Amino acid sequence: MIDVVFISDLHLHPEDQAIQERFNHFLEWARVSVKNIYILGDFFHAWAGDDAIDDWSRGIAHQLFSLKRQGINLFYMHGNRDFLLGKTFARLAGWTILSEPTVIQLGPEKILLVHGDRYCTKDLAHQRFRFLTRNKIFPILFLSLPLKYRERLVNQVRYRSQMNHSKTMEEMDVVAEEVIKHMVRYKVTHLIHGHTHKPGIIFYQSNSQKFKRYVLSDWDDKPQALCYHNTKGLYFAHL
Repeated sequence: MIDVVFISDLHLHPEDQAIQERFNHFLEWARVSVKNIYILGDFFHAWAGDDAIDDWSRGIAHQLFSLKRQGINLFYMHGNRDFLLGKTFARLAGWTILSEPTVIQLGPEKILLVHGDRYCTKDLAHQRFRFLTRNKIFPILFLSLPLKYRERLVNQVRYRSQMNHSKTMEEMDVVAEEVIKHMVRYKVTHLIHGHTHKPGIIFYQSNSQKFKRYVLSDWDDKPQALCYHNTKGLYFAHL
């Protein structure tokens, strides 16, 4: 059995059947292979609030809860697309909502978990969006708007995000100095995040200290899960 699996950036949407099928395949694999699952943001492609739960999203929640009934622990961290996922969906899905950042212990190592967009500081437009939406007042004000209006706004944001072709890869990637500074602050040498859709392991060294950053994949083509086994450590597995 795999002790822990980390995934992110599924961008589930009712009109994207291919990703839905990959998710279904993942659930069947996880049901017999995994003890704990961490989802580090952007589980849904967009989310206007828990009062927008419909038959499709309720079905997703029930699929997750079926893992919970089998004793698999589920943890979720908000991303930049689904930061309005709340307690109602969490109760239906059976997952625990994590604050960002969160530090967990895996064997001898402390691991820092984030969604990842906080490090993309060269993307000034996104950082303004993040500053606004991560304010504690924003969800209260936004969720007070009529659902239809919220859904229209969310769809506009989603459309604009798909028009990001004008941004350079450098703008949309993390800034190494921000990563190292954050890891030093939390006294860790290992970091796991999503958001950038550039899966891999990146190594840093600063003041003779070595750091390791694990980047999770998106699910558009060939998704990967980052797995942890108490004898193998951390490794990527194709799903």
